[in-house]
Amino acid sequence: MAEKESFITKLEKGRAEFAYRCVEEAKQTFQGESKKQKEYKSYVKKIPSMVLSNGLGQTLAFVKAKSERGNAYDLIYKQLTEYMKSNHTTRISMPQDEDDLVRWVISENSEKYRYITQEILAFLQWLKRFAEGLIEEEEE
Repeated sequence: MAEKESFITKLEKGRAEFAYRCVEEAKQTFQGESKKQKEYKSYVKKIPSMVLSNGLGQTLAFVKAKSERGNAYDLIYKQLTEYMKSNHTTRISMPQDEDDLVRWVISENSEKYRYITQEILAFLQWLKRFAEGLIEEEEE
C-alpha cells in the first residue's frame, strides 16, 4: 500500500512541478503584458469545463484553432503537448516524434482516449491552481 501511495505522490509532484514551470513560462513570455497574462489565467480556468462538456478532442481542436503566434491559446496548446510528451504522465505518453496533439489524441482507441482525458484534466487542475496563485489580477 505504501508503494502505491508513493507512486501517486510522485505522479502528483511531477504534475505540480511541470505546471508550476508552465505558469512561470507564461509570466515570463507575457511579461509586461497584463492583458495576455489575464487571458492565460482565464483560459486555463475555462478549459477543464470545456473538456467535460465537449470532450477532449473538440476542446483541443478549439484551442488549436484559436492559437495565433504569441497568444495565450498558443502557449497553452504547446504546454499541453509538452506535458503529454514528458515523463510526468503515466501509462501513456505522446510519442516524441508526433507533432500534433489533436491528431494524436483523436487517433487513439477509446480506452486510451479516456485515460488521456483524465491525465490532461489532472494536469490542468495544477495549472489552474498555479495560475490563480502566481498571476496577479490588475487593480482596477
